[in-house]
Amino acid sequence: MNKLLLVFLFVLAPVTLASADLKIAVIDLNKAFDAYYVTKEAQAKLKEKQDTYQKEIDGLKADYQRTGEEADALKRAADDPTLSAQARQDKATALKEKAQDLSTMGSKLEETITERKGELQDELIRRHKEILDDITKIVTNYSGPQGYDLVIDKSALSAASGVSVVLYNSSKLTDITPDVITLLNKTAPAPGGAIPSGAASTPAAPAGH
Repeated sequence: MNKLLLVFLFVLAPVTLASADLKIAVIDLNKAFDAYYVTKEAQAKLKEKQDTYQKEIDGLKADYQRTGEEADALKRAADDPTLSAQARQDKATALKEKAQDLSTMGSKLEETITERKGELQDELIRRHKEILDDITKIVTNYSGPQGYDLVIDKSALSAASGVSVVLYNSSKLTDITPDVITLLNKTAPAPGGAIPSGAASTPAAPAGH
């Protein structure tokens, strides 16, 4: 019986030792995402595009409003008893044409708003994915040589409860967030826009996450 117990302990030992030697690190992915210079560049580009789109939409709204005011003026003229019957008829005919223009402009305005909103959303999603891919690559390339078996995102939230997935982590665990941020920003353009010597070109990235 003792011999069987001894054999069982020897079988269990490798698993126990492997677990004890597991090297784990944590990272605040949200912090790394926000600190990445490509994120800030992407946010600026998206804001610029959003402003351009808003200017376009404001112009369409102004045209729509002006056409509406012209239609109101024609309606008042068509109902003005001081005008001749022919003049009122001419105003009524012009009003129908203006109403058609107004309808066309309203449809164009709604379509433009929908299209521009969709374009911004698509670009936001694309850039967000590109940044996460950048961070994932850096974490992977950094963690292997450092001997980490597992890296946990301590900023991740549970989809079910919205509560942090990592409720507690010991201070003994290494937080690699600062190192990852340093590596992410290693190729950041120097003041004035110059790319650091030997820096690889950086991919486009998203805005917000």
